[in-house]
Order: sequence, then structure tokens, then C-alpha cells
Amino acid sequence: MMNDRALIQRIQNDFGIEGWVDIQVNGHAGISFCSENLTLDQVSDAVDKLDQAGTTLFLPTVVTTPPETMLHCLRVLGEACDHPDLRKHLGGIHLEGPYLSTEPGAKGAHPPEYMHPPDMDEFHRFQEAARGHIKILTLAPELEGAPAFIDRVTTEGVVCSAGHTLATYSDFRIAVDAGLRLGTHIGNGIPAEVRRHENPIFAQLAIPEIIPSLITDGFHLPEGFIRAIFAAKRDHGCLVISDQTHLAGMPPGEYQLGVTPVVLEEDGFLHMRDEPYLAGSSRTMAECMEHLNGLGFLDDNQLVDLGYRNPLKALGRAPTI
Repeated sequence: MMNDRALIQRIQNDFGIEGWVDIQVNGHAGISFCSENLTLDQVSDAVDKLDQAGTTLFLPTVVTTPPETMLHCLRVLGEACDHPDLRKHLGGIHLEGPYLSTEPGAKGAHPPEYMHPPDMDEFHRFQEAARGHIKILTLAPELEGAPAFIDRVTTEGVVCSAGHTLATYSDFRIAVDAGLRLGTHIGNGIPAEVRRHENPIFAQLAIPEIIPSLITDGFHLPEGFIRAIFAAKRDHGCLVISDQTHLAGMPPGEYQLGVTPVVLEEDGFLHMRDEPYLAGSSRTMAECMEHLNGLGFLDDNQLVDLGYRNPLKALGRAPTI
């Protein structure tokens, strides 16, 4: 286990912040924000434990599952976002799916049978269930109708992010013109083999309006890739997420991630049971930031950019430091 408290204690002392900001959290300590049995008490428990682990503000994330399950989770999380004891820790809801690519590799752990092109009526049902608290939406910008959809939901106050996508540079440019501003876990949710010149990674690096997020848990991205992203985007042009699942803090074994069977190894590596693809992270934001710090090429102010200021800016909030 990483010494994830050392860095956050230093940051708290030197910068006066309470903890990190994580815009993509699928669950924690056995509590999944995508469970058909999710309750408000469970959300409250996860909020408390994440706060203790150094995540002071986060976006609970709902991924692709059967529509009725997504609606239930959004209702519970929407209630949590309005709860007087919880709302200061919840920056809104991140909806990752169901408007994603069904292509192998790109779909990741999302079940393709529930994925489809953007549907405005469905999204409005999701947003109504969430009491208007969906703040970030991850989608594949190459899907039919995506540009018009992005334009519409952006005007409604939702930040659109590209993820689980095989979009071309042209697709990205059109999406950015429509309002796309973020990239979800760059380097993941993508096939192991892609076209060497025309691929979603290079497109995001080439377009300054796109701020990509990185999972720096020690498994999702190698050091060389992380350094390349920072060389292209600099510390003001990207941000860190944990993408932690409900398996963060759980013992090794076989589990279910939504409707997908996954395996958590002893070293924390989390992967799909039947395919050689990652299935999210078992690391907290503090652990991700500690791993990044351990690479040794960023100072504390840059780390605060990546784990605090930039996520707040992505949400349209002004950092206080």
C-alpha cells in the first residue's frame, strides 16, 4: 500500500486545502454508485470514508447499466447532492455512458447491449432523476447526432467529455466547436492497437481546448505516457482522476462491476475476468497523487494544479488558492 497520507498532509499544511478533488469516482469500500440497491445511507458512508482518505470533493459516477438501474442510482445521488450534510463533498454527478463506442477495446467494461447514440429525451429523463445534478457527461463524439447533442446539453450547463471513443481528429474538432471540453481517462477506454497517426490520443493532445484526465494509479498508464501527456499539455492542461470503483479498499478476489465480472489482484490491478482490459481502479485519489508525486518530475504546486485547481476549473468553479 502506498503512503498516500504523506503528500496530502504536506499539501494541507503548505496550501491550506482540505484534500483532493476527484471528478470520477465509481464507488468506494464496497459501495457502488451503480448498484441497483444503492441507498442514501451508503452514499453518506462513502462520502465519510473518502473524506478520511483525502478526497474532499468528488463526483459520484454512474456508468452504463440497464436504464432502470441508472435511473435509480441517479435518483439516490441527486438526493445526496441536495442533502445538507453531504452536498459540500459532492460536486455533482458524472454520467459515463450509455452514449459510448461499442467497438472492442473502446467499450472497456461497459456492456454494449445498453449502449447507443445520444438520445436527448433519455438524457433529460436521467437529468430529471438526478435533480439537475449531472455536471459531466462522457460520450463518444463520433456517434450519430453527437455534435448537436453536445451543443444542446452544453447550453444546459453540462460539461461534455470524450471517452470510450474511436473519434478522429475531425470528429474531435467538430465536437469541440459544439462545446466539448474534457477528455475522460486518456490512454484508456481505447483498443490496445490503434492507427499510428489518426487516433483519439493524438487528437486530444493536438486540440488545446480539450483538458484530458489521467488515471495515475500505477496500472493504467506507464511513466513514459504520463510524461508525454504533461509535455504536450503542461500541468494547466490536464488533470488527475482516480476512476476508483467500489473495490477500492477491498481484498483481492472476483467481483461484479455492474453487470461485468472482474478480478482484483493482490497488487491492486483490477481487470475484466474474460478479457485483458482494465476495469477501473482500486486506488483512491490520494494514492494516485502519491504515485504521480513519486515519479519525481512535478513540484507540489503542479500537483495541486492537477489534483485540485484544474478539476475545480473543469466544474466551472474558481479555486481559492
